Amino acid sequence: MNRLFRPATLTVLAIVTLSAGCSGKGDEGQPFVRKTPVTVAEATREPLQAVETTVGRLEATAMPALAAETSGRVVRLHVDGGSVVKKGQVLAELDGEPQRLAVASARASVERLEALLANQSRTVKRYEELRSKAVSESMLEEAIAQQSAREAELNDARARLAEAEYRLDRTRIRSPADAIVERRLISVGDFVSPGTPVVTIVGMDRLRAVLPFPERLAGQLRTGLAVTLDQPARPGASLTATIAEVRPMVGTNNRALEALVDLPPGADWPPGGTVTARVVLASREGVVVPTASVVRRPAGEVVYVVTGDKVAERKVPVGLRTVEKAEILGGVEPGETVVVSGAGFLTDGALVTVRAAD
Repeated sequence: MNRLFRPATLTVLAIVTLSAGCSGKGDEGQPFVRKTPVTVAEATREPLQAVETTVGRLEATAMPALAAETSGRVVRLHVDGGSVVKKGQVLAELDGEPQRLAVASARASVERLEALLANQSRTVKRYEELRSKAVSESMLEEAIAQQSAREAELNDARARLAEAEYRLDRTRIRSPADAIVERRLISVGDFVSPGTPVVTIVGMDRLRAVLPFPERLAGQLRTGLAVTLDQPARPGASLTATIAEVRPMVGTNNRALEALVDLPPGADWPPGGTVTARVVLASREGVVVPTASVVRRPAGEVVYVVTGDKVAERKVPVGLRTVEKAEILGGVEPGETVVVSGAGFLTDGALVTVRAAD
């Protein structure tokens, strides 16, 4: 009989021994109290910026199609699609013989009228010298009237000459800006009239950055916000511009946003490249704690303020927030100590032991 019950007796003894080892008494018979190890930081008052970064693309701003300003047959083309051109560079030439003839005729008229006016001016001067002797007052008045008429005719002739020279100059079609020729719309031998499209171009001096942003920023992105732009191919060559337009991103299902930023004149960044952007959404001074110290609970966001070896849970409204720092709008004062690492394991009144941060 004793042999049959011996294993049961041993089992009971083992259970008693284990229970004694977990009795909650320390080595000196004191109750054992568990403390959560945490790291802490001090709440401070400092400036804080809400900054968003993104990667976008550079686009050249399209210009209206460049059109002929005078009539003529195309005799030369100097560009094709993809050509890079400078402001004032000749893109195409029209047959300018009719315009050259018009300039020659207008110039001859000007020269003839200049001679007639000079002769009439001498007549008026001679009549004025002889007015009291051999020239009557009416003769002088008639000579002065003829002089005025010659002056008017000369002014008209000069205007016609200027117009003829303008039309001759416009037989050479020039680029209005540094640009890339997108498409050529005419060929040698074509006859064009004023308004006929010649080429389409995109201006290299009118670059625009197209920047994607998440929809959550819809209430914060706005025109006029400053943006710092950098291009990976040109480290250190930063540009500062402002948002010109915010619009929904076309062709996406996630309701994202696009911010359009016009680069300042003279930016020589090539269109089609990528660009990184940094925009400051808001900036102000306030009470700041590490973002990791803010814990989300069912009732809202809280921080744990340390006093001695105990924490107090405080519900706090959060303002600006970055990856590293969060603005606390109330409930925490500068100089108070908040839990950072380990905050998610705490409850109100929990005991903690502060350890050094990693």
